[in-house]
Amino acid sequence: MHITMTRRTAILLGLGIPTLTYAQKEFWETKDPKDWTEAERLELLTKSPWARAAATKYNPGAGGIGMTGAGGNNRRYGGRVANSGSSSAKDPVALPNHYDTIVRWESALPIREATRNQSKDDPAANYILCVTGDLPMLGKNSNDETQDEYAQRLDMLKQYTKLEKHGDPIYLVHMGYNKDGGLFYFERNDLIRPSDHEVTFVTRLGPIDVKCKFAVKEMMYRGKLEL
Repeated sequence: MHITMTRRTAILLGLGIPTLTYAQKEFWETKDPKDWTEAERLELLTKSPWARAAATKYNPGAGGIGMTGAGGNNRRYGGRVANSGSSSAKDPVALPNHYDTIVRWESALPIREATRNQSKDDPAANYILCVTGDLPMLGKNSNDETQDEYAQRLDMLKQYTKLEKHGDPIYLVHMGYNKDGGLFYFERNDLIRPSDHEVTFVTRLGPIDVKCKFAVKEMMYRGKLEL
């Protein structure tokens, strides 16, 4: 939140005299979505209560999406194959220390308004999260992937992908893609409420563990929890 600091307030604080400060409301609370600037839309999509930078960690064990086989040297990342034994700087697996990755709550109303979402997905049926960034395994699958291969890959991904919250986690039911990255679907059968305080998205993409925490109480939009 931005804090309003007047010259008088600064002087009083400098003298050690207590004074009240008032937090300005964020632009998404005060402006109509049609009046949001491109910079404001970008802020919502990349650095807001509904869009957070994810923590990534290299894990060489069996992975979720994109693995052609646990323990094998060749791993397929969204239609591309990389050799995990290579030490080349051009190899995305050779330097796995950091990936710029953002997880955003695609089904939340402010995000849908910021992206001018035209998707036919039903946000009332699913929590939908989008993972974007430079993770090589976020590309669409190659056209030669069979239905059986896709089903096997999805089953493996379901083992590692969930929304952790107070009580039982919510597990992945489906995955898709849009122009920005991978879409992860979780049924709203078990609703997330403000009393949950925090929800964490967890998945494994190939050899990369991805984790992103969201503060539920901050995800209020015009008086309503928007997920």
